[in-house]
Amino acid sequence: SSGSSGINAEYGEMLRDNLVTYENLFQEIPVVVKNSSLTNVLLCELGHVQDTTSYFTLPTSSYLEKSMQLLLGGLDEINQDLLKINKYQKSVYKKQTDMMKYIQDRKEENDRMIREGLKPLPEEDVNELFKDPAPVGRLESLLSANRITSHCDMIEEHVKSGIGKLYLADSFMS
Repeated sequence: SSGSSGINAEYGEMLRDNLVTYENLFQEIPVVVKNSSLTNVLLCELGHVQDTTSYFTLPTSSYLEKSMQLLLGGLDEINQDLLKINKYQKSVYKKQTDMMKYIQDRKEENDRMIREGLKPLPEEDVNELFKDPAPVGRLESLLSANRITSHCDMIEEHVKSGIGKLYLADSFMS
């Protein structure tokens, strides 16, 4: 403690020698504060807003989370519909190849029978033998796409009002 009292005494003598008093201890230094463009926009907008507490509420509500869940659900529905359409196209292709193979085999069999002097097989309606696969309904896909568009529009409207606030909050945090 005796060491610190010696420093305080020297410090006190230095202040007394330089005529430093409480009146001239602090010196006024001009400070210029410059706001970023985002801050200027915020200050301008706040001048027109009555309730500033709601202005600073960031768009991270449960509404946005629920909308995103519904959007993802709609995308899953579209994906399932695409898988059904893909399966339908594969079954149509398989039907066509099976039908062509049947016609080719039938023609070869008839040619062989004619060479052997036998009566060829009677003509059959190939379409009766090979039924078309059940078509995939496209209405569900259109409805899902419409729901997705609707959710995207709602999310856009909800976020549009808060995107500036998020940028502003980000600029204050960095």
